[in-house]
Amino acid sequence: MAEAFTTDRQTRIRVSDESFLEAVFSSKNYAEIAAKTGQKIASTMARFARTRTALSAKGIDLPTMERQKPTKTVDNVEAMAEIVRRLKAHANG
Repeated sequence: MAEAFTTDRQTRIRVSDESFLEAVFSSKNYAEIAAKTGQKIASTMARFARTRTALSAKGIDLPTMERQKPTKTVDNVEAMAEIVRRLKAHANG
């Protein structure tokens, strides 16, 4: 699906327009497109934005993409409250 070109500094993944658009229409978020094409998520997001702009000028709409939701959410409010209590005790003591 993608070709990898290696230079002295980095490996560049090149994906044809057809392969990229197939990945877009079969995905719900940028991470899925990146996994299907082998590109980085940032590259995928930039290419999607350029493609959407170019096609919207022609009256063609692409599906709406979302960023992938984080798999782990950390509730750190209690941890921050404990840090504040410890700092106040240290300042008063």
